Amino acid sequence: MFAKPYRKLLFFSLLLTGFIVIASLAQPFIIKVAIDSYIKMNDYQGMMYLGIIYFLLILISSICTYFQNNTLQFTGQYVIYDFRQAVFKHFSVMQMDFFRKNPIGRLVTRITHDVEALNQLYSQVIVNLVKEVLILIGIIALMLYMSVKLTLICFLVIPIIAIVTFYFKRVLRDTQRKLRSILSSLLSYLAENLSGMSVIQLFARERKQLDRFNELNEEHYRAGMRQTVINSIFNPSIGLFGNISLALLVWYGGRSVVDETITFGTVYAFTHYVRQFFEPLRGLADRFNQIQAALASAERIFETLETKPTIVNPVQPKELPEKVKGDIVFNHVWFAYKNEEWVLKDVHFRINQGETVGIVGATGAGKSSIIQLINRFYDNQKGIISLDGINIKNVLLNDLRRHIGIIQQDAFIFSGTVFDNIRLNHNAVSNEEIIKAAKAVNIDSFFSMLPQGYNTMLGEEGTVLSAGQKQLLSFLRAMIADNDVLILDEATANIDTESEQAVQSALREMSKNRTTIIIAHRLSTIQQADKIIVLDKGRIVEMGNHQQLLKNQMVYYDLCQNQNKGKTLKI
Repeated sequence: MFAKPYRKLLFFSLLLTGFIVIASLAQPFIIKVAIDSYIKMNDYQGMMYLGIIYFLLILISSICTYFQNNTLQFTGQYVIYDFRQAVFKHFSVMQMDFFRKNPIGRLVTRITHDVEALNQLYSQVIVNLVKEVLILIGIIALMLYMSVKLTLICFLVIPIIAIVTFYFKRVLRDTQRKLRSILSSLLSYLAENLSGMSVIQLFARERKQLDRFNELNEEHYRAGMRQTVINSIFNPSIGLFGNISLALLVWYGGRSVVDETITFGTVYAFTHYVRQFFEPLRGLADRFNQIQAALASAERIFETLETKPTIVNPVQPKELPEKVKGDIVFNHVWFAYKNEEWVLKDVHFRINQGETVGIVGATGAGKSSIIQLINRFYDNQKGIISLDGINIKNVLLNDLRRHIGIIQQDAFIFSGTVFDNIRLNHNAVSNEEIIKAAKAVNIDSFFSMLPQGYNTMLGEEGTVLSAGQKQLLSFLRAMIADNDVLILDEATANIDTESEQAVQSALREMSKNRTTIIIAHRLSTIQQADKIIVLDKGRIVEMGNHQQLLKNQMVYYDLCQNQNKGKTLKI
């Protein structure tokens, strides 16, 4: 899942850490040997050699530190790249239900803040932790070698430090989890409000939304302050115990030097090692917040990565032909978005090759759910949906969706030119072919009048299209894709009357010899359909053509009469 180069960089950094630790531990010991040899034997030449060795150790340590810092930065960049790639790739294969349950702000937090915190763990914490552990082990070994009694006196405070560290570790971990959770909620709320600002202003809800934002912001502030207070207590406590240990060393070591049971060089070396010993602990305390943030983020990232998609490719897929006929069968299909709250109940119908079928019904009847199931954005719990006699669950997702095109009521616009948004992944389609297709259905003028024509940048930083222009763009997408099955989700709802006539004419041409499904709210758009399916509360209550359903004078008849404002309908 992660790139190999960063593993090598991490190993190289740990190797450099070993040299830095050795040089760091050797320096006080060399000074100790030099002091003792000078006091006992006045060995000036030996001191000179020791001084040269000391200088070389400092030089080597500085060079290794330089390369280690650069290596860690490279490692951090590889980690960010790998994790972000892994998380985004994982998002791209998740089912629609996953995005319905997880707010966008939460997912953005995973791929930005959480990955950044994890980068700190890999690029700084791991190497520094190894370095500090090695330093601690080396100091203990050297101190025990020089004087066991003096070592035990210096380490009298260690049990207290262990208890304090264990307590603060648990408290900080809980605080960091809460802080990240609040931040995720804050970002989700922010994204939601920025997306719906027009509705907020339309209904004059600015004050209420601001009050709620202030509540979340204050909650995040308090959680951050609690974390700061805990750190401000924990960090100085480590320094305090270090100073107590140093005081014990000076007291007992000074007496021992006077009694000549310990050399002055040993006491001098001990003062360095005691400071060095508590420096990693203090450094660990300074990074404790960073460690807890990284661990909390790692927990959330891996929890996300371990969430398995429910809409998956079959193990042994069946291959659809290059061009499918478009026979679609719903065989006693039941579907629910949640548990057994059925949206579709025992739905059974057949759409033959080349037929144009309209699906109508009141809001919440289950029309959109049928579209979601045909494309396998969701999977039905009971029954079978087949395309050309093949269960769609036995077909590769990309293979299935390659044959099915949707013209949506609200098309999503990506950052890029008009050409890019129409073409999408059909790279073989030239700009000239797109313009030709637009001219064929008399909608070329809508895009030609944009500031840079078809090269106009769209999206967040580009020109904003009207709802009608978006729908026309969606229509051209479907034309360019040339799918075998065409689904129209109220495809002309936002288009003016003049444009609608041109589009309806083009749709009739596109529908010839192609299976077409029309989700319609305006019933006038499906009167020429071969078959109309009427849904009510998830069940099919009627099926037939326009004239047959009017003669029945049931649900479809009532829908038509309502749309015609109670006028008597011709049967």
